[in-house]
Formats: sequence, structure tokens, C-alpha cells
Amino acid sequence: MLMRFMLSCALLALVLCRSASAENLTVDELRNELVGVPLCGTPEGGPLAGKSLCTVHLADGTAILAGSGIFVRGLWEIDGGRICRRNADDTVERRRCVDYERLSAHRYRNSDGVEFCIGPCM
Repeated sequence: MLMRFMLSCALLALVLCRSASAENLTVDELRNELVGVPLCGTPEGGPLAGKSLCTVHLADGTAILAGSGIFVRGLWEIDGGRICRRNADDTVERRRCVDYERLSAHRYRNSDGVEFCIGPCM
């Protein structure tokens, strides 16, 4: 059975120092910087701990999580400056929304505390 898409995305992590000056991305920044590029990281905990994973939010509203033997398709949209995701077979009520902030060039963190880079990351 496929893992819950939102849980999988929430577990993507790459440990970085937190930036005190980071600010949430605007809707235009989300579209310009995060759509069509792989956001990659390696979770430290949970069922995907230690697995190198990437999520791509495609322009058509689909999202793909892949890596370390995992492949999950989902849907995403921007709502009020947040990226909201759900599994392809879930209802809209089951979506999970997070804010993103830029930490540095090509590095981001979502409001769940998960950190990503535009990848693959070395």
C-alpha cells in the first residue's frame, strides 16, 4: 500500500542550522522557486528515516515523491500562501498545508520544520 503522501512529504528532512532571518515565501515566490524542481532531503526520524527522498510539485497540480524505493503521486495547490498536498485518491478535506521559508540559496524549510534543498543535494 502507498504511504500517506502528506506524511511522507512532512518527513523529508535535511538537517541545517535554523536561520533567524528566514521569512515565508510569497505566492509568487512559491510558484517561481518551488514548482517543477526537486525538493530533496533525508529524514532523521519516522518510517522514512535515513532515506534520500525528493518531492516535485508539477505545474499541472500533481506532485511526486520518489527515492529509496518509494514512489507516491499526489495533488497540490497554493492556498493563502501555503502549499497544500494530498494523496491522489484523498478528498480535499484530507489535504495538509504548510508554509515555506527560504533559508539560503536553494535551501528551504516548511512550517513542519522539515528542511529541503533543490536537489539532488550533496
